[in-house]
Parts: sequence; C-alpha cells; structure tokens
Amino acid sequence: MRQTYFSNPVRRPGLTLVELLVSISLITVVSSMFLVAYRAAATEASNMRTQSTIRKISEVLVSRMQEYENYPINFARGTGNAFATPVPGNAIPALPTTDDEYEPKGILLERLRVMLLREMIAQEMPDHYQDIKISAPIVKNYWTGLAAIGPNANAGPQPIVVTTSESPRAARLKARLNQANSNWWQQLNSADPTANPAGFQIANAEFLYLIVEDSILNGSPAIELFGKSEIGDTDGDGLLEFLDSFRQPICWVRWPTGFPDTTRFHPDLLDPSFNIKGFANYAFSDPLDPRKADPGYRIKVRSIQPTKVYKPSAMAFPLVISSGLDRDRNGGFGFGVKLWHSRGQIGDASDPNSRYRLIPNSASTTDLVMPVPYDLGGQSPVVMCDPWFPRTDATARLGSLVDLKQFEDDITNYSINGAYQ
Repeated sequence: MRQTYFSNPVRRPGLTLVELLVSISLITVVSSMFLVAYRAAATEASNMRTQSTIRKISEVLVSRMQEYENYPINFARGTGNAFATPVPGNAIPALPTTDDEYEPKGILLERLRVMLLREMIAQEMPDHYQDIKISAPIVKNYWTGLAAIGPNANAGPQPIVVTTSESPRAARLKARLNQANSNWWQQLNSADPTANPAGFQIANAEFLYLIVEDSILNGSPAIELFGKSEIGDTDGDGLLEFLDSFRQPICWVRWPTGFPDTTRFHPDLLDPSFNIKGFANYAFSDPLDPRKADPGYRIKVRSIQPTKVYKPSAMAFPLVISSGLDRDRNGGFGFGVKLWHSRGQIGDASDPNSRYRLIPNSASTTDLVMPVPYDLGGQSPVVMCDPWFPRTDATARLGSLVDLKQFEDDITNYSINGAYQ
C-alpha cells in the first residue's frame, strides 16, 4: 500500500506587518526623544561656551572701570581762557555767595574732574561711534563756573574754561579704526541706524574688541584669554569682534543705567535703607564721584527762574550681551536691549522749554546739555557726559529692555553667577 506523506509547513523567522509597524513607531519615538535631548544638550553647551566668553569680557571691562576710580585728571587751558594757568589761584565762583545756587570752588573743580574723567572713559571705551571725537577740541572745553581778573583788569572778571588732552588709549583706538577704514566715521555718521541696525551693532562689537585688545589683566594682555573660536570678522572690514557660539557678534553697553537688574547688585542687600524710596539717589552714587559733585545732586533751587534738578541714580557696571540666533524685524541682531539713543533726543519730554537734551545730530551720551545755574540761562551751555540720560525716564536709558520677546533668550554678564564679582 502506497503511503502519502503530508509535509508540515515550516515557519520561517520574520515580522508581521503589525509588528513591523510597532517597531518603526518605537524607533521613531526613541529617535525623537534622543533628538530633543541632543538639541537641548547642544544648546546648553553653546550657552556655556558663550557664557565663558562673556564672563572673560566682563572681567576685563570691570577691571578697566575700577582703574578710573582714582585716575588723576590734568586740566589744560580751554579756548578763550586768557590766563597763564588753566585755573588761576585767584579764581572764584561766578555766582555770588548770596545766590540760592551758589556752589564753592572745591565742588566746581571736583565737578570738572568728574566731567572730564567720564568723557575720557567714553573715548577710551566707546560703545557708540560718536563717543569718539575726531575734530578739535578732542576733549570739549568746559565752562567751569569760575571767574577771575585777567591780564586786563579793566575788563573785569573773565570766565575760566578748561579742557584736557586726548589720552594715549583713545588715540590708539582711533588709529586702529583709521587703519582698517579711513572713512569709518563718515560711513556710520551718514547711515540710518533704524534702516541698518546690524551695521551699528557690529560697530559696537568692534569697539568692544578694540577695548579688550588694549587692556591688561593680571599683568598680561587681556586678549590672550580668548581663543580663535571666540573671535571673528562678520562683516569682513578688517576689524574683529567677539563672537558667541552661534557666530553672532557680542555687544555691550558701557553704562547700562536703564537695565532692570542694575539695583540687584547693591553691595549689601541686607542694608535696611536699600528699600527706602529715593535712597538710590544718594546710596548708589558714581564711584568716580565720591563727593557727589555731579550737577544733578544740587538740592537748592532758585525761587525765581529755577534750574531743574536731575538727580543721578544707580550706577551700573558694563553690560555684555549675546543675542543668540534671533533677528529683529529690521534685520538687526535681536538683542531686545537699547544700545543707543535717537539723535538729538529730548531728555525731559514733559518740559518743552527744558535745556536738558542731546545736542542736534548726536546720539552719544557724551553730548548732553545739562542745565547748571552758571550757564547764563542757556547762553553758555555746559555739554557733558551723562551716564543716566535721560534722568527723567529710566525706561529710556541705555540698557533698558525694548523688546522682551527678543531679550528672553539673550545671555548677559548680569545673568551669569559671579560675573559681577
């Protein structure tokens, strides 16, 4: 009898369609989780590299600022000064002692020192191209508020005007700019910052690099702290900038008196007077001005035609800032922080008759008309460097936040622990 054999089907190893789809789904989920974690880690690593660069820049800038606290200023005779010495020994205040706003000679001389020192700092450490003066006098003439009998006694008391010479550091910085582009000032002066914000931001970053390049920290050139990956030339003009980890230029504000975190860095947060309203006008004084000679500290006001008082507030150390990857609507880097003023900005918008404002066509805080009692009602205006302009509105000062959305991903030395120490 013939036997018939039925072969049993052999099951070969493999995946069903359902198993395959499940596997692909799992792989996709795991890959997505890995990608998210990788991006987060990469972003954190980029932020840490940027923080390291910013911390080093901040250390150099703060060290530079501290150098100025005991910096001597030598007066020179200004234009129209007919005396043999900048300030003759017989000089007296132009206002009589009976005037409500009379100030002694010592305060007037200290004010001159503070004014000239601030201007020198701005020229040696510019954050705006108009901080750098290119036409004589390089350091402006200051009407001192003092007068004396000159060579011609019949002419009566003559006003005393002083200035000082351009510092070697300021001259070196200007020479480096001219070496790279002899028309740098004219090109920036004719440009519209609203239409070309990136150009002004890159110029700001280039000034920052030149400042650090000409600085010494702990006995060695400060520029040696930085590696090649932290430096670049984004606009190809021959002037370098510090770059963050996104290869964007790092910018700065010399006196960010509008930055909201400024008061957080009070030297003693346990001081009970810290929260007293108005205390900042006196406690947070400028370390360059220990005698409070700034004209804004005047508290005596004339009963007739008073000169308005503009008290300074908290002084801030330099703000160093990275914008990250974002851009603003005009094509500039998205810092979200005010880096410069509008040209000819009025400082006291509530008072159309106020003389407190920027001079025409200037956006630099070095070109601020400050009303003082001895300016002859504005006929002899005192143009000074004012870190707190406009003193009437902190939200309009340099360093203030103008776009919170753009600022939220910025990295600053104020947000890095220990950067201010």
